[in-house]
Amino acid sequence: MSDTTDNNKNRNIENSDKNNLHSICPLCYILIQEIRKCYEHINESLPMDHLNLNKNKTMNNIIDLIQVNKQNSRRSPSSPTSPSTSLKHDHISVIILDELKRFCENTTIRGLPRIVRAHNRYLRLLWLILVFILILGCFICMLFLTRQYLEYNVIHPPRVLRHTISPFPSVTVCNFRPISPDGLKYLQMKGWKTPRHFVLDLATYAQYIFYNKHKIDEYNAASAAFSLAGFLESLPNNEERRKLGYQHDKLIIKCQITYLNGSKPVAAPCERNGIWRKFIHAQYLNCATFEPFSYLRSDTTNIEMYIYLDEMLNRAQCIDCFHGEVKSQLSGALITIHGADTLPNINDKSINLKPGTLTELRLSIIENIQKMPPYGRCSINHPIQLNLYDMLYNYSEYACRELTIQNDIIHYCNCYSIEYPYNEDTNYKPCTNLLQFINISNCNRNDLLKINNHNTTNNHNNISNICIHELNKFITRMMCKRTIIENYLHGELPNCKIPCSFYSYETEQSISTWPTKSWQLTWLNSSYNKKLGLFNNTEFILYHKAIELLDLGNELDAINILDKLNVLERKLLAILINRPNFDVRKVEEKEVISLTNLLSQTGGLFSIWIGLSIISLGELVEMFIRCYIRIKHTTTTTTTNNNNNNNNNNGSNNTLHHHQNDVIHQEQCLCKCNHLLYNIILNHLHNNNNNTNEIINTINKMIITNNSLLSMKSNDNNQEKININEQLNIE
Repeated sequence: MSDTTDNNKNRNIENSDKNNLHSICPLCYILIQEIRKCYEHINESLPMDHLNLNKNKTMNNIIDLIQVNKQNSRRSPSSPTSPSTSLKHDHISVIILDELKRFCENTTIRGLPRIVRAHNRYLRLLWLILVFILILGCFICMLFLTRQYLEYNVIHPPRVLRHTISPFPSVTVCNFRPISPDGLKYLQMKGWKTPRHFVLDLATYAQYIFYNKHKIDEYNAASAAFSLAGFLESLPNNEERRKLGYQHDKLIIKCQITYLNGSKPVAAPCERNGIWRKFIHAQYLNCATFEPFSYLRSDTTNIEMYIYLDEMLNRAQCIDCFHGEVKSQLSGALITIHGADTLPNINDKSINLKPGTLTELRLSIIENIQKMPPYGRCSINHPIQLNLYDMLYNYSEYACRELTIQNDIIHYCNCYSIEYPYNEDTNYKPCTNLLQFINISNCNRNDLLKINNHNTTNNHNNISNICIHELNKFITRMMCKRTIIENYLHGELPNCKIPCSFYSYETEQSISTWPTKSWQLTWLNSSYNKKLGLFNNTEFILYHKAIELLDLGNELDAINILDKLNVLERKLLAILINRPNFDVRKVEEKEVISLTNLLSQTGGLFSIWIGLSIISLGELVEMFIRCYIRIKHTTTTTTTNNNNNNNNNNGSNNTLHHHQNDVIHQEQCLCKCNHLLYNIILNHLHNNNNNTNEIINTINKMIITNNSLLSMKSNDNNQEKININEQLNIE
């Protein structure tokens, strides 16, 4: 009785919905009627569960179709969207959301499972805030770590390598006094001015022509030539320059090298076991570099040198001293320790040697390993050798810088500067090149003063005009040279990089008085010094007299003479360069934070703050794989169904003999009979702006009613079958 009542109620609801739907959308009403007939037709052959599933899919497709068509009719009436595409995208979204939820429920990342499993919105909000704070803190730490990494800082941890093969350095020696007594005689013979006389005349002319006329820039440029370099550049050639300085064989009177042959030390003259490089320095004139042969460098233990300064003691005025250069006022020598076959940096890395002393330099050898950019600025793309002073030197940053500046001066100013390494074989002249100022009879400051007082002759006027004309050409070159040098002041040259591996040398210096008074006579009386013939000057007459007294047994008078003499102390000094051991201190640049450290610290931060680890990455990969498999499976199934529908629409159905194939055929017939209705209702909704929401609600009600009716009808049929079976069993 209750079932009948329910059926009546459902039918009443259904009738009212039919009327509403018919009044709103007649075609929708026709579509529902046709679908119902199809369901009733196949109801007898399909199970109830399968019928409900198929029916619900069909009704849902109709509803989705109406909604999509309505939206598309508002946007672009001419291109309706396919309902199968919309359903496919919705199904993919459902799969992704389902897998994402599954991932959050089972992941090892802190906080995500708590958010998903929270019982109420307050707990979920609390865990969301906590997780956000943890992620924010993690990324702030990552920001600081990344910024520190991008600074590319390096450290220099030293490491001592015991008994390691390393090369002995080269040694460069210069006399503080550039002009020798023989050079002074040569100047007088040639009728040339002394360096100081040259500078005074040039300064007077520059003041008269530039400074007094308020040409300050020109005067400052000219003042760069108020030095020994300006004097040397005004000489005709290198040969004339070398004659003015101390000759190598008279400067270094003895040089001895000691090396190991196995474990036995062997001492030999430097000339037999190495080479000398001789070049001209702008401040010290003649300098010499000793380099042991390459096969002896790793076994060399020390080098001894005895230097004869031969300072001019009988002059009250210094002919090569200048106010602007303090080192030009010194007595003694200087030495530079530098890498083998490299250009010495005499101006910045030299050691001063005092006359009358023995200076011992104990070497510490350092192997430097530099980093390439972005951590350092070393490079392997540089020339192996450079041509300097008409000789080949090994590449170094200092040599490259000096050569680059010199080349720019030559290129832009058409002259070379003696202050930088140069090759005399080129066709260029020095930048100063004031030949008129060299001659003692030309361009004197006294002549200029006479011209200013108007007490001159025509000859004096001609001389003055020649000097002024030469000075004007000189200032053009000096202004150009000054511009080039200022461009490189304290600047890094892009094409001059540090080698990535090189040796440097540190020294410990100790000084003692040499030679002692009691040894001076013995040292002078040695056969080696007698062969040199350097100590036969009038300055050493008293020393020879003391030697004679000593030979006669009059030691007391010899001592009295020696106490009053200091010529040897002022003219001699000795150098001992010693390698006490074969240890090497290796200094290698290392990153403060390397890429490996960055990755490990990043992993630590993620693990501490949010629990992210490699396992979590595996979980993410698993989620993506599962999504891919499910989407691919869904796509394959949809494609198969679409192909079956297309085959059925083309009339390719065959007669089926089994019950399951018959059911599939009936389902396909259902889709086929509704195909035309789909097209009709689409066109109708496209052309008429109907109330889609009301249509959808009505169809939903009818679907629910139909479901109820069909379910009750199926139950009645099943109950009748059960009753018949029971009666048969009773009979």
